Amino acid sequence: MTATEDNGSSATLTAQTLRGAKWTYLATFLNAGLQVIITAVLARLLAPEAFGLVAMGSLVLRFGQYFAQMGIGQALVQRRNLTDDHVRAGFSTSAAVGAVFAAAVWFGAPLAAAAFDAPRLTNVVRVMGLSFFISGLSLTALGLLRREMRFRGIALAEVSAYVVGYAAVGITMAFTGFGVWSLVAAALSQSVVAAAVYNVLARPHMRPVFKRRAYTELLGFGSRVTAISFLEFITANLDTMVVGRVQGATPLGYYSRALSLTGIPMYYMGSSLTRVLYPSLSRVQDERARLGRAYVSIMAVLAGIGLPVAFGMSGASREIILVLYGAKWAAAIPVMRVVAIAAGFAMLSHLGGVLLEATAQLRDKLLMRAGQLAFFAAVLFGLGRFGLVGYAFAFALSEAVLHGLMAWRVASFGGILAADMARAYWPGTAGGILLLGCLYGESRLAVAWGTPAAAILAVQVVTGVVILGLVVLRFGHGRVFAVLDERIGPTIKRQGVRRAFDIARAMSGTAGNEPHEEGS
Repeated sequence: MTATEDNGSSATLTAQTLRGAKWTYLATFLNAGLQVIITAVLARLLAPEAFGLVAMGSLVLRFGQYFAQMGIGQALVQRRNLTDDHVRAGFSTSAAVGAVFAAAVWFGAPLAAAAFDAPRLTNVVRVMGLSFFISGLSLTALGLLRREMRFRGIALAEVSAYVVGYAAVGITMAFTGFGVWSLVAAALSQSVVAAAVYNVLARPHMRPVFKRRAYTELLGFGSRVTAISFLEFITANLDTMVVGRVQGATPLGYYSRALSLTGIPMYYMGSSLTRVLYPSLSRVQDERARLGRAYVSIMAVLAGIGLPVAFGMSGASREIILVLYGAKWAAAIPVMRVVAIAAGFAMLSHLGGVLLEATAQLRDKLLMRAGQLAFFAAVLFGLGRFGLVGYAFAFALSEAVLHGLMAWRVASFGGILAADMARAYWPGTAGGILLLGCLYGESRLAVAWGTPAAAILAVQVVTGVVILGLVVLRFGHGRVFAVLDERIGPTIKRQGVRRAFDIARAMSGTAGNEPHEEGS
């Protein structure tokens, strides 16, 4: 391939990635906004116990979900050469395994209820378990859509499924007094709508194939992904299991709401991008230097925006909880202060994990996840005596350790210098600490002056926007803006948006101060 062809291929891949990111982030913002609003409505219509029961049921389902999926979706995306036999093998496997797990959950639900000492959980888990079969019918279609980078269709499916599931079914049932079943029906409705749309868009071949090689090639990669995913599941939910077992449904309701409220924006912010990056990185998985440069650039943007958001949520925890959920959820405030920061580290770690998976570095990822799980179990045992806040600190420490290991491995794999890595983190870290201090200070003043929570939250939002703007445009000599300008500017210029960046840069005084950036 000539240099011109290589540049053309890179430009095409970059354009596809940016288009995919646009649609994915649009769906993310819509879903996140809808989720905050709808959850706030449901929180006022339902008791904390309902959320606690669903959190327990979701934990049981996530436990089996990783095995039920068998890494089929990731294998379909990551393979260099995909044949019709692979697609048919993927559909047959995911549909059959989904049916088996749905049946297993139905008969094993009493064991889950006994484990949590919650008799009402039996029927909740049985009905929620039907989602295994539903997702099994759509897993291959979703994998094909991601491989083909058809993220517009995925975005439309996700938004429409959430609106139907939670806005229509969930709120209606909650308002008419169905309690916990409102949340169960909402989740199932969302799964059905999403599965239907995925299959209509992708139209995968559903006839079984009887060629062993097609199955072994998919499952060879998928089984390792499953092992890693299982460790991720245990680590991500170990604190939830302990809180549910030791503290009960109501404290778990407080704890799970704090985790969700902070984890939702961070997860969507990171995963919306990495879902698009995964097929892109898989296509250039043998070009280590290019992957390393891409990682530094992406990390500068994710850390520069994500860390201030995470630290800001920590500082404004009191106002966010009181405004969205009401005073009856006040016990979740100290938990949210801690887990918000942990959510920022988890988002950054996700980028490194996706890069390792796209390059088939699964052994290293497996070892790091195993190490994190062992560390998390130890600190949970040590800090559990401090109650919900102790569990939250254990979660935060384990995420910080994992991110350190992940960043070190990616740096060594991609040949990234320590100085380049530090420059990527500096703007977001400094801005995050500044934002945390400012918002927490405003919160304390509001308490002393008796200011309503809604009023001070509005002030905190303005403060957050100002400081985030400083992070993007000024901190680290405007590094975050420089990366956005270099990577996205040439594409959005054709759409007439570039002028907005130029005006913002001129107003902030960063023109001419951007550091030199290597191309990838």
